[in-house]
Amino acid sequence: MKEENVEYSEKISNKLRRLMEIIDLEVPGFAEFLDKSPSHLYGILNGSRFLSESFAREIGDKLGFEGMKIFNLNSNIPNYVNKAEALVRFKNDNKKNVEYFLSAKSKRSIDSFINEVLLNSGLFNDGYKYLKEITNYCREELNREFQQDELSKGLRYAVSKGVLKSMKRPIVLNDGSLGSRMVDVYFR
Repeated sequence: MKEENVEYSEKISNKLRRLMEIIDLEVPGFAEFLDKSPSHLYGILNGSRFLSESFAREIGDKLGFEGMKIFNLNSNIPNYVNKAEALVRFKNDNKKNVEYFLSAKSKRSIDSFINEVLLNSGLFNDGYKYLKEITNYCREELNREFQQDELSKGLRYAVSKGVLKSMKRPIVLNDGSLGSRMVDVYFR
């Protein structure tokens, strides 16, 4: 396989992983949802198989978007796919199968949520973020709520491990102005 084909295939695999994050499905759950074998999906994700156009269309049809967008590296997977009727029905029918869902794994551990979901979501691609911004993003985009200071402790732990970086910035007040108190902001 040519080097540029390998690189393109890796980018498609990453895009498929991002889609799975958006819809909160692990490989076994995604395979069941699409009525495919897990080994078929693992083959695509690890680069030993190519994602076919027909399979991309099938994914798009089930999730209510143009499946061929998966092949366009300049377009993002729309976040509304996590509200697709077929997906909502599948999740309701299989809610007891915890191995199907990413959130089941990350709900047990804030560390795994930050490392496997939040850092791969693209949130930190455009600079530093305040805790309030991260909390809102998690609630609105990733459908994850946190107890009291759970997220801030997890973020500080990620900084101590070197996964994230932090610095002090003035707090942003409700009216949008900057206050005098300094708070942590997080970035990659």
